[in-house]
Amino acid sequence: MVVFDLVGQLFLMDLLAIPLFVMLLALPDSIERLKRIWPLFVLLALWLAGQVVTDLVRGSRPDDFLRGWAKIVFFAIHIGALWMWLPRRRIYFAVFAIGLGIAAIYTIPPQFAGYEWKFGYDRALIYITLGSLFLITLPFPRMRFLAPLILLMLSFFLLFQAARSAFGILFIAAVICGAALFFGQFALFRKRLSSGLLAGLFLGGLAVAGGATAIYGTAVESGLLGRDALVKYRDQTSGEVPLILGGRSESLVAVQAIADSPVLGHGSWARDRRYVELHHAIKVEYGLPVFDAERGKRDLIPTHSYLLGSWVEGGFLGGLFWLWVLTIPFFALYYLLKREEPLLPLIAYCSMALIWSVLFSPFGLSERFFVAFQLCLLLWAVRAGGRSITLFAPLTRRGRRKQAA
Repeated sequence: MVVFDLVGQLFLMDLLAIPLFVMLLALPDSIERLKRIWPLFVLLALWLAGQVVTDLVRGSRPDDFLRGWAKIVFFAIHIGALWMWLPRRRIYFAVFAIGLGIAAIYTIPPQFAGYEWKFGYDRALIYITLGSLFLITLPFPRMRFLAPLILLMLSFFLLFQAARSAFGILFIAAVICGAALFFGQFALFRKRLSSGLLAGLFLGGLAVAGGATAIYGTAVESGLLGRDALVKYRDQTSGEVPLILGGRSESLVAVQAIADSPVLGHGSWARDRRYVELHHAIKVEYGLPVFDAERGKRDLIPTHSYLLGSWVEGGFLGGLFWLWVLTIPFFALYYLLKREEPLLPLIAYCSMALIWSVLFSPFGLSERFFVAFQLCLLLWAVRAGGRSITLFAPLTRRGRRKQAA
């Protein structure tokens, strides 16, 4: 609700994070806790270094590179502050999720008025529900078996609100919850869960994702989601690319921008009108809708992805950070299947949401808050699964006892 135009848009939460981080550093175990995820901070520092070098070489505008550097710095501060506090108790994760859900209601940009369920209300509903679900299962443990059904119902509700990505993410998270609860009844399965079996489950997950896409297509074509959704769906499937790229054709431009300069990026808020024109040409070539009221006014290189956007702006080191982040959800899900976890629904959702966002969402505005939370939760889930986040080597017995506590 409170935004400052300083180096770009800074939220009150950004400014509060600085004293909070300093206060938490005073705790006796804070440095030890930060050391547990040192690779994350090393990669963040490399990303920042790559961005600084890129901006200096490219001669980026001061207002652009200050925003670019601040984005990375504040993201690191949020992660550090949350990591020093949230992993101390599971309930902290749940309550913070509820707070994020409430905040999501107020983070909808004015230009998305009329699409609130796609750009804010969906997250609000999901985080508040998942956080509350954990609180309910504390006195009523058997309620956890209802989690897959609740997530499934929420996913179809969001489908009818035209929140496509939220529907798909939640639908797959519901299946993961169901699978974890089902396989959890068989101790032998948990004990013998191997990387080969996990690969098989991953292929099954792809099938589930395909099923979610098919469900959406059927619902749209039948007219259940309204005329606007039908027109948009037919526009995005009218070309020669899959639906997922039809709605995110910017990724094709970003890949070309990376190929043109794979090591050194194009600068913070990278500007080059050639790539805007290339985006138009690609849409024409693949038969996608080409109407763009802003064409000729924009010069930012289209990206629409945490991974591609950071690589385009900061070069290889920006991409390296998000490639590493992309592995974390898979490790978290692996250990989720090997133990009984009260935060199962929240971890399953955050895993799928992070995978989707790294590949298909722009990293801007309030994203740094949500991703900082998701990363802390998933990194904790990996450590609680008996592995160190450093090299994924087994923890010592003493370390396991600490994490169990």
